[in-house]
Formats: sequence, structure tokens, C-alpha cells
Amino acid sequence: MAIFKRKKKEGSKESFKLISELNLPLSNFGSNISKSDVVKIAIDRIASQCAKLKPRYIKKENDKTVTEKSGRLSFLLKHQPNEVMSTYQFIYFIVTTLFMTDNAFIYPMFDSKTGQLHSLYPLKPTIVEPIVDTANNYYLKFNFETSESFTVPYENIIHLKRFYHSNQIFGGSSSSGDQEALLKTIQINENVLQGIDNALKSSMQIKGLLKMSAMLSESDKKKQLDSFNEILRESVKSKGSSIIPVDLKGDYVPLNTDPKLVDKDTLEFLQSKILDYFGVSAAIFNSDYTEDEFNSFYEQTIEPLAIQMSEAFSLGLLTRNEIMRGEEIIFYSERLQYASWNSKITAIEKLMGLGIMSLNESRALLGLEPVENGDKRLQSLNYVDATKANEYQVGKGDENESND
Repeated sequence: MAIFKRKKKEGSKESFKLISELNLPLSNFGSNISKSDVVKIAIDRIASQCAKLKPRYIKKENDKTVTEKSGRLSFLLKHQPNEVMSTYQFIYFIVTTLFMTDNAFIYPMFDSKTGQLHSLYPLKPTIVEPIVDTANNYYLKFNFETSESFTVPYENIIHLKRFYHSNQIFGGSSSSGDQEALLKTIQINENVLQGIDNALKSSMQIKGLLKMSAMLSESDKKKQLDSFNEILRESVKSKGSSIIPVDLKGDYVPLNTDPKLVDKDTLEFLQSKILDYFGVSAAIFNSDYTEDEFNSFYEQTIEPLAIQMSEAFSLGLLTRNEIMRGEEIIFYSERLQYASWNSKITAIEKLMGLGIMSLNESRALLGLEPVENGDKRLQSLNYVDATKANEYQVGKGDENESND
């Protein structure tokens, strides 16, 4: 009959199921690639090197002579593009924006009274919509977080693009870019890191179970647990031992946790996948590169950006007639600043002998201060005009001198 059945107390158990693993959930990375530290550092490596480029407003004459023009535009490019940015900060900002969204927009603001260029502003729109009127003129409608929107002729915008292939106007697939391929790799990398973190947490959370053979209420079990912890603390404190006696009413069952950590090769592979997306090698990422490694990084990543910016700024800030007259904006790079000491010395010997480099330019390359009258260009007498080489070879120059 039922009256002879043993009645269990509420909350009591006769045995415990051992827990060998803790199933901690993994959180989704999201869609903001800047949350990844690898992405942030990789973009910083590119932007900080691009920010060293020197924009100059120049004019070429007969495709030979190059002169730098003066004026408001030259000042903005060389010193202060707008009220809150230096040239370094300006270039760093637009390059970072370009790699974050595959697009970067710069708005040249002109003075409404004088018509002169006032400043250059990098834009951070949330959405950009292309518009084409009946006369086939292109416009961009910029929408910002403040709910404001502005429509600007496309020819009045300096637009930099990356991964320009699927959309006629924008880099990536839209004005906000397309990071789907990158996000997959970042999510895997994030899951691996979370897995390592969770494995370490699980190994430190539960060390063992105290199995009680008697039927106890919840309050009695708590008292037994408190007593067990107190005995353990006292044993460690007074005797330096974590071994304690257990009577017949309790049985301590240790949990052997063995967190599985990801091997180094897997972690490096995932990181390299992210770095490859930005054109940054592991040596550049870790700032431990050789001269050849930097030159490779420059040619692969920095130089294409310098060319694109030179073209985009020239088209956005100069008229067609000015460009046809030989005027353009060039982003120069002093690549030899990153060369080894021996390479710099060799370059100076060659370039100064050809009259290409002045004394002060040579000193600047070595990190030395300029000297008085150091802007003169020196040239070796071992070189001669190619059109007069034959005359010098047969000694015609000496004969003329003797006849005088």
C-alpha cells in the first residue's frame, strides 16, 4: 500500500550527477569590425604610415620642371585641412574610414563670399544615396546620425574607394561597404577566444562534489557544505594541507577538468586571415619588420593608396583647365626614411652625385639638422651631358680651349 512507501523530503536527493563540463554560451560578435583588436591594430598600421605622406600642390612644366604652388590650397594640404585636424590627423582619419567602410568622403567647403576654398572635411554619413537627374548629372545624398541630410553634386566630393568592383559608385557593395567575408573570419576567431576563456573559467569554478549518503533537507545540506568548507580552510591555514577527513555521512568526489586550448598554429592562421584582408603582414602588425618587409608593405598597400588619393584630390579640388595646364596634387612618400643606414648612405652617394639631392635633403634623410647654404645641389664631374659625350671623348673641348 501507498502508506508503506518511503516519503521523500522536498529538495532532497539520494545521489548527485557529476558535472564534467560547463556549457558556457558564446556571444555573437556582431557587425562592427572595429570591435576586433586585430582589425583595429591592422588599420592603425596602415593609417599611421599613410599619414606620413606629404600632400603637395604642384605644377609640371614640359613634363620636366616641377614647382610647388603657394596659396590657400597648398596651406590646407600641408598644414591644416580644417579647424580641428592637422594633416597627419586628417589623412589618418580618412584612411581609417576607408578601411572600415570601403569608402571615404571628403567635402571641400568654399567661402560663400570670396569663393575660395575654406577647408576640407571628412564625412561620416550613415547612409549615402546616389541620384542621377535627367541630364545624367550625378549627386550624392548624405544622411547622418543627427537625421540631417544633404545632397551634393558628385563632382564636388572627394571619394576614395576600396574593393571597387560590384557597384559603379561605391566601394564594396554599398556606401557602408561589405565586410561579410571578413566578419566570418572574425566570428570564428572570436569563438575560439571565447572558448579558451570559457574553458579556463570552467576549470576554476567547480573543483569537486560533496556526496551525502543520507536524506537531508536543503538547510541541512547547506550546513554540511559550510562545515566542509570551514574544515578545508582551517586545514590549509594551520597545516598547509588540503587533505581533510570525511565521515561515513559524506563522500568528496573531485572533478577532473581538462580544458582544451587551441593550438598556436590555429590562432596564427585565423589572425593571418584577418591581416591578409587588409594587406598587412605579421611583421608589420607586430612592428618587427626588416627593410625588405617594409618595402613590400609599401608597394602592396601604401603606394596604391597614395596614387588613389593623388588622383581623387586632383579631380576634386582642381578644375579641368588647371589639370590640363599641368597642375596636380601629389601625395609624396619619403620611402628612404625607412631604409637601413647603409642603404641611406648608398642612396645619398648616388643621388647627390647626379645633382638630384641637396646637402640639406641628405642631412634630413640621416636625421640631422639643416645647415646654412645647404640647399645647393652638388654634382659629380664624372657625369656629362649625353649630347656632348662624343665631344668630350675625342677631346674637342680641350682643343677649343687651346685655340682661345
